[in-house]
Amino acid sequence: MPSRAQPLAQPVARAPQRIATEAAPLPFDPVLVAAGAALVGRSLSRARTGWKRYGGDAAQICRDVLEDCWNGKYIGGSAGHFRQFWTRDLSFCTPALVRLGMRDRVVASLEFALRIFEQRGAVTTTIFANKYARDVYDYGSDSLPMLLFALREAGADDLIDRHREFLAGQVDRYVRRVLDPELGLVKPEAYFSAPSDCVRARSTMFTNTMLALLEQELEKQPHLPNPLHGLDVAGRLLQTHWTGRYFKHALDRDDPSGCGNMFPFFFRIFGDDDMVYRRRAFATLEDRGFSEPIPMRYFEKRTPEQELPIPRFFTPGYQGDTIWMQLCPLYISELRSVDPQRAQELRDRVARIIEHDGNYLEVYHRDLTPYAGRGGLYQCDEGMIWAALFLELL
Repeated sequence: MPSRAQPLAQPVARAPQRIATEAAPLPFDPVLVAAGAALVGRSLSRARTGWKRYGGDAAQICRDVLEDCWNGKYIGGSAGHFRQFWTRDLSFCTPALVRLGMRDRVVASLEFALRIFEQRGAVTTTIFANKYARDVYDYGSDSLPMLLFALREAGADDLIDRHREFLAGQVDRYVRRVLDPELGLVKPEAYFSAPSDCVRARSTMFTNTMLALLEQELEKQPHLPNPLHGLDVAGRLLQTHWTGRYFKHALDRDDPSGCGNMFPFFFRIFGDDDMVYRRRAFATLEDRGFSEPIPMRYFEKRTPEQELPIPRFFTPGYQGDTIWMQLCPLYISELRSVDPQRAQELRDRVARIIEHDGNYLEVYHRDLTPYAGRGGLYQCDEGMIWAALFLELL
């Protein structure tokens, strides 16, 4: 079991940030305004014409989706709305993409992104129009940790060496922005972009998993500074977020979340004790219906009062009890170590849905109809890069 967390050896300066209870900011940046307008336009068009349908079985559909995500420069987040470079999505798909024989495209994508990030002076969640690095909605708790994870998983040591000074500066920026030096966890008062960033919460399990991932990755990168050395975020999370049966979503939310009880195991932040917590957490997710009718929901039920005002108006329940195909293959893959028969059953169910829809869609309502927001202004995305994760299961 991880050792008891110790106080920080050195104080870390605080940096100003948006508070956790604020709404996702309006995109006054013209780059984000243009991207939002294009998304609405595609959604309205898709409401009339539907999504692209690929032929073949689930494996063939996933392969064709991934081919459409590649634009010659990088692998986009999707072949639809989110065709831009998305740090998070490429990064956690990197191990699967590499194993599927797409390492060259992954490395090219990372090289492209690092060049743009360094020009911008920041690692961001997204790159728009092949040149504009921006954060959606705000500073990403996962952007830098996942980027370093992807660079290592892709074996792109030369890129780390080439951009070492820039990456070292980003480590310092991340720690000042994210870490509460007294708690040794993510700042409870801060708002950060994350997979479930449309829902209010303080110091979530996911954001702290990203802090633990950064600590873990820096231990493996001797040429980068590690101001988190000895912090033992994993040990602190066992003290603050572990209930005995699952990890609670956040310091101010005692209920479990799908992302909070899956990503820590995907990134192996508990080391040799991983299986002890994995069995209990996954049993809770199964008992509470997170994987029904297919995996996986962010939350057991929707909590409108905790949704940020702007997303609540335009895309109610988008990150509530809807079914996310981002989390789906990650959960099935990790479940195989606990209950291989159940994992196989869920995999086969999902494969039938992919074949029925002829695409790898983004998110579903509980009745397995593709998600649509208020007034048709948002239609769920199609052709997601996450298809790589499911293709590996087949």
